[in-house]
Amino acid sequence: LYSLQQLVEEISTSTNNGHTKTIFVGGKGGVGKTTVSSALAVALASNMLEDLKVLIVSTDPAHSLGDALDVDLKTSGKFVQMDDPLTMGKLTACEVDTNEALQTFSDNLQAFNVDQLADA
Repeated sequence: LYSLQQLVEEISTSTNNGHTKTIFVGGKGGVGKTTVSSALAVALASNMLEDLKVLIVSTDPAHSLGDALDVDLKTSGKFVQMDDPLTMGKLTACEVDTNEALQTFSDNLQAFNVDQLADA
């Protein structure tokens, strides 16, 4: 995690003013997005000098975030607060089933009367 230390310090310092930070980790398949994002989340949540609340969300169909954090996240999109001694409840994780989320969005969209909305 040494290479992440500067980023961890920058994020920790910038959140001291009460602003929420959003960080996206992206890239092609197999480049280590889950590894980097989970390591970053754990590093931030376990920072003893800052009281940061960290949320990590994965939309990866491989659902490997739970494996990286050693926690069962197969709870259909529910948030799981980590209770390990390292992050002390300051890390919350979630794996989103993108197919299920897309179907829910589609179902909700069909419930709208587009003609009525256009007249509004």
